[in-house]
Amino acid sequence: MDGTPKKRYNLSLKSSTPNKIVKTHQTGDVIDLCSDDEDTDSNTDKSNSAIKSSPMCLRFDDSDTTNSTILYTPKTPTNSYESTPNKKINTPGTSKKFFSPTKNRLVNTPQKAKKNLHSMFSSNDATMALDELFCEEFKSYDDKTMFLLKIIHNYLNDESLRKLLPEPLDNLLSKCLEVVKPGMRLICRLFWRKRCWYRREDAKKIASGDNNIDDPHFEFMINALVEQGFIKYSENDVNCMTFDDYVEILKLNELKDVCKDLNIKVKTKQEAITSLKNFISRTVNISNYFKGEKSSNANRGMEKLRLKAGKCYRLSEKADVTFTKLYYLMYFGMDYSIIRENKLELILLNSKTKKEIYPINDDVNLDNASVVFNTSDEFESYINAYTISEKWHTANTTDEKIVISSMVYSLYKNLSDVEWNYYKSLPSWLRKYTPGHIYIKILEKSVPELKKMKDKKYIKQALKILSTLIQQSAFRQHKKSLWYAEKALILEKHENSYQKAAEVLLEGLKSDIEEDCKCEMRPRAFKLATQKCTELNDDLRHELLECALLNSIKENDFEAKHIYKQPTETCNNRGKIKFETLTADGSRMFLDAEEYCIEEYINTGEYTHGGHWEGRIITTIFFVLFWDIIYVRLPGVRGLFLSHLQVFPQDLFTDGFYVNRKALIDDRLREIGNATESELLTWIQETWDSRPEGEVSGITRSIGVERVKAVCRCLGGAATSALCARLAKDYRRTHSGFPDLTIWNQITKQIKFVEVKTDSDKPSVKQLQWLKYLVGAGLRAEFCYVGTNTTRCRARAAPQHV
Repeated sequence: MDGTPKKRYNLSLKSSTPNKIVKTHQTGDVIDLCSDDEDTDSNTDKSNSAIKSSPMCLRFDDSDTTNSTILYTPKTPTNSYESTPNKKINTPGTSKKFFSPTKNRLVNTPQKAKKNLHSMFSSNDATMALDELFCEEFKSYDDKTMFLLKIIHNYLNDESLRKLLPEPLDNLLSKCLEVVKPGMRLICRLFWRKRCWYRREDAKKIASGDNNIDDPHFEFMINALVEQGFIKYSENDVNCMTFDDYVEILKLNELKDVCKDLNIKVKTKQEAITSLKNFISRTVNISNYFKGEKSSNANRGMEKLRLKAGKCYRLSEKADVTFTKLYYLMYFGMDYSIIRENKLELILLNSKTKKEIYPINDDVNLDNASVVFNTSDEFESYINAYTISEKWHTANTTDEKIVISSMVYSLYKNLSDVEWNYYKSLPSWLRKYTPGHIYIKILEKSVPELKKMKDKKYIKQALKILSTLIQQSAFRQHKKSLWYAEKALILEKHENSYQKAAEVLLEGLKSDIEEDCKCEMRPRAFKLATQKCTELNDDLRHELLECALLNSIKENDFEAKHIYKQPTETCNNRGKIKFETLTADGSRMFLDAEEYCIEEYINTGEYTHGGHWEGRIITTIFFVLFWDIIYVRLPGVRGLFLSHLQVFPQDLFTDGFYVNRKALIDDRLREIGNATESELLTWIQETWDSRPEGEVSGITRSIGVERVKAVCRCLGGAATSALCARLAKDYRRTHSGFPDLTIWNQITKQIKFVEVKTDSDKPSVKQLQWLKYLVGAGLRAEFCYVGTNTTRCRARAAPQHV
């Protein structure tokens, strides 16, 4: 090595970091201290800036070197300069010197030593240390950009996730943390905004935010983004922008200038667009030949638009795809419609400011997409299936939906045995994240669309789809009874095949479907079996009727209160029916049917309080009393918590919820049943107070803790335990259908649950099942019919209170 100090650049976030012990050949006078300062220079060697693997992976080797290396932190690279002394500095008579490894030279004044990074990163808290360093180094970014940078940081430090994205996308993400500031702000904004071209000044304004960026720095930044593949640049390809792209970004005065150059007179922007489009679409006229002009109208018009627009930028297709898949991957487990509708940033901001708080604490160790997918191909097939689902939901016509459903049917039929075996090996709560589940949902929703066409071939296709849904046993088994009923209805109404319809219903009623679900087939079976005009043989009719009446629930099995009241007129017979009443001071008031019934019950003097809460009251009680069990992390059970932004555990709406927590739930039900009134109310108050006000969960805080306690005081421990038991064992089915009204007397502790119906309303199967369960548990429950023809329907019980 000659005597000239050499510049040493090592900005690669991938390259190994040498041991922090720098050889300096210092004398005994030299003391090693780490300086807090760091010299920087404007020149950067770009040859070492590529990242080929996780930039968060710190490595230390023991190679012997006399050159300094920048210690890696998750920091956007800056231009730096260091010089390494290559001689011993040992001049007699000089003052005491101190060596600074960061400046890589001797200094006269000792400065505060930095932490020993080697020991820190070799400890068990390496991940936490990296997160702290990440937040420290990128704290200057705004919140929205930080949200993106954080999921990139988490992705690059998780090998189980990195294997789920293709290598080109992984490489692009690896470059994100070396992007020149404020490049990531620009990338983030272009991703979340409308996918279109932005002029230079607009792009500069987006990147600047509240800060000012000078032109040289902006040019350096934007050129680096283009080179790295994040941004697409219009001047690299003159044909990349279309006519519509140009007229969208150009202002009226600019379009007028273009029109003036082409001898076109316009006044408004729409006139300019129409005139320019007509000009460009015209063929070359004869005057071009005599003038010697060789360019066509299209070339002339587009060139003038291009020159007027100047430099334009947009997010590259590769970056768009990369960040879209990254968001799907890193927010796996939450409702993807939030991402699709660009609501994610708002939710993240609300979560940070505590306007919306989610039950999953930040310190909870989450599972991720790797519990479902093993390879990038599996994740890609899921994304493709989800994309098809999005197209189906955004299709504007029935014809479009039918075309998509035909394609989905073929994809479903082509699933291999290996794929089917893998789907069935997953827990029931994770199967919804597979292509098979998505295909099933699309096919299920396609049946009503096919019925609209009323063509024989479409009816045949609907029957074929329903048969396919019924035959499979991996997905959405709670819907199987409805599929049987729908298939029987199509055979009866569209095919006039009563015999086949009866056979389908009989097959469903004799299957291993749960009894509560079979109730959804029984009304159809009873109607078909009792119709005299249907062509059924006697044996089949008798057998079908027998199955239809087994464990059936009728509306007139329950007590009923009839309130005769003329509703107010509604505009065009739309909107909810209103009923007029008078307040204590004699003023008129218009109430919904449910609110009006509460007033009537309280006016009788039998009850003092009431609320129109439907199932919100019972789900609130359930979550308050079972909070710790609902959100417990069960050892050996994977995939329950996939995102901090999920409201419920993944298995809540599956059979697995009770199976996974059976011992815990049964013990808790016994505790509630044996609890005294004081213990029960204290329990409710403590859980209510322990949860933050703005939390998004199954607790409906608008009801108020005092009303919840009042309801539980009237119920008592045994009845509260019985209600919670039904929810715990089948929350998916039982969280809905609960009676509309909860009314009680605070003094006598009487309580009643009331289902309100107007003249034309009919109860659902779930509502009838809840009423039956309440009565079976020893609680009072009834129908309340309000209107002018409450007894018209023979299915209703006769009035007992007029």
